[in-house]
Amino acid sequence: MEKKKVIALVGTSIFEKYLKEKENGNDVYNNLKDKTFVEFKEWEEDAREFQNSIKEWAKERTDASAEIKSLSKIKEELKQDKIPVYLLATDTILSPLAAEIIKDWLKEKEDFEVHFEKEYGKGIIKGLQVRNSKEFEEEGLMNLFERIEEIAEGNPKSIVFNITGGYKAVVPFLTFYAQIYEVPAYYIFEDEEELIKLPQLPLEVDFSLIEDYFIAFEAISPDKIPKNLPSKEKFLKYLNNDLHQAEKKFEELKQSKLIVIKEIVDKENKIKENKVSLTIYGKLIYKKFFKEKAKEYNKLKGTFMELKLFEYFYNKYLNEKDIKVHHSSKFSDLEADIIIENNKEKTIRVIEVKPGNRIPFDDIKEQKIKKLLPRVKEKYPDYHLSFEVYLYRKIEILDILKGKMQDCNQLAKDEMGRNFEIKWYWLKITDNIYDAHQIIKDSDINPIDLGGYHV
Repeated sequence: MEKKKVIALVGTSIFEKYLKEKENGNDVYNNLKDKTFVEFKEWEEDAREFQNSIKEWAKERTDASAEIKSLSKIKEELKQDKIPVYLLATDTILSPLAAEIIKDWLKEKEDFEVHFEKEYGKGIIKGLQVRNSKEFEEEGLMNLFERIEEIAEGNPKSIVFNITGGYKAVVPFLTFYAQIYEVPAYYIFEDEEELIKLPQLPLEVDFSLIEDYFIAFEAISPDKIPKNLPSKEKFLKYLNNDLHQAEKKFEELKQSKLIVIKEIVDKENKIKENKVSLTIYGKLIYKKFFKEKAKEYNKLKGTFMELKLFEYFYNKYLNEKDIKVHHSSKFSDLEADIIIENNKEKTIRVIEVKPGNRIPFDDIKEQKIKKLLPRVKEKYPDYHLSFEVYLYRKIEILDILKGKMQDCNQLAKDEMGRNFEIKWYWLKITDNIYDAHQIIKDSDINPIDLGGYHV
């Protein structure tokens, strides 16, 4: 059984509990409670003196803080030796001080392996404070989840949350993360002894918006630097060719709390611009989709659409004795999705089926045009060769992608001869792409006109 790592946010309950019993320390606590970690050096002498008093007081107390009390209970719950505990402090002076006290307390217990480094990006989460809500959401929360993912090392099932300590404002976001990644989360009330494990609700995240509008979400992905985010006007072009439909979808994404318009300040050029960005919920869902679901969805859907298009061509030429339709034809280590071989007219049509919401142009160029087509030509030297790409998508292929299609056409001419041209088609699919009864009709296949688009 894999050993679980416990991620525990650290608050200030240890100070508050101490001050309920002791009279000394109130002034220092009040001076420090609103200070950020960057001010630590200025207050270090007072902070250390205050910390030492509390450390001595907490030495033999299992109820010294909410974090200590709950971690002791979680240890009993997990039933594993040498539990790794990662303490995460807020961007304050007091939280790291508390984390150091808790670390020393836990280190004396044999069942804990405690991790806390008093620096930004490690034990201290930069921007995780409650004075500035914009900084909290846009910087603090993202830094928190990035640190959580570092600790999880790509495997959310290796961690559990202790959400007893820290800011209560963080709890809804951690709970949301815990639900979509199936991470156990524990909590204990201050005056209670029973540990509460948050139930894993039967929730299913709807990834259809991200899947269907991949190009739009890719333009605002979490790794984009702020100045490279699109304006609303540009973002609309990633949603739909029809402006009215694009506006409608934009409002739907806003209402779903996935995107937001925020002001970006370009300090270098002294410019303020309104840009479209993912919300914290949008970023979490985006990362979940691309870490765990994108490849799986893409492969399944791609295979299904290949088979459906193969079925369409097979039935179309069923009574043509000189025409053969092949699925997944091998050419050395490469594969063509569909080959239509016309032995009477001496033609070979190479057909590739690709997602219209995330067209793999690099694959089309490097694998299909440069490698696959020459091998097909080598096998059928006396046949006229053509190449067709069918892009499946519920809504029309975006105009902004046509320049890249033209770029592929130019490469094909360079590689295969100046008269060679790729034919592009939009294969319109139903809302339920996996409907086994779905039949592709002639009206579902629409040639894409590249007129006016140049390399």
